[in-house]
Formats: sequence, C-alpha cells, structure tokens
Amino acid sequence: MEPFLFKSYDRILGIACDIESLITELQCVSNYDYDAASYHIINGHISMWLNYMGFPELAENLKTARSPDEAIRILKSSQRWKTRSPEHAGKHQRNMKQKMA
Repeated sequence: MEPFLFKSYDRILGIACDIESLITELQCVSNYDYDAASYHIINGHISMWLNYMGFPELAENLKTARSPDEAIRILKSSQRWKTRSPEHAGKHQRNMKQKMA
C-alpha cells in the first residue's frame, strides 16, 4: 500500500501511512501550509486514499469536510479505523522506512 503524500508543488510536506499518522500529518501540514492541506481535502485526494486503504465509509464522510480542522474532527470521531490490526499499521510503517532509506 502506498502512503499519502502531502505535497505543495514539488515539495513533500508530510507522509501518512495509516490513519493515525494521517491525523498527525494533517495537523502539522495545516499549521505549516494551510492552503496545501485544504487543497488535498477539498479536491478529495485524502478521500481517494482512504478508499484505497480500505476505509470507504470514512472516505465518504471526509468528502463533506471543507477545512483541515473539520477533516481532523471527522477522522478523530470515526472509530472504525481503530479496529484495524496493529500488524496492518506496522506493515505500512516498515514499508515507509524502506522507501525513505
């Protein structure tokens, strides 16, 4: 599975490999470059990635978000993603470390 890259033009501002890191990165990116975070939310990039990661309901809920704060609230309020196995999240983190090396 591929990570979500928060990009602004040719710069990578953040990398998320699971929903927990998505929330953290979205908070950081919105503090650093609010417009870039908003761009990914409003244009459905994060929703598409959530579908790809196997969270269609969360992806659909996120389509209503119009700001990073609203997206973070939706992500935090959803409990379904927290039931994913730790092995699933760990696999993404290991893959990310290998890609970044």
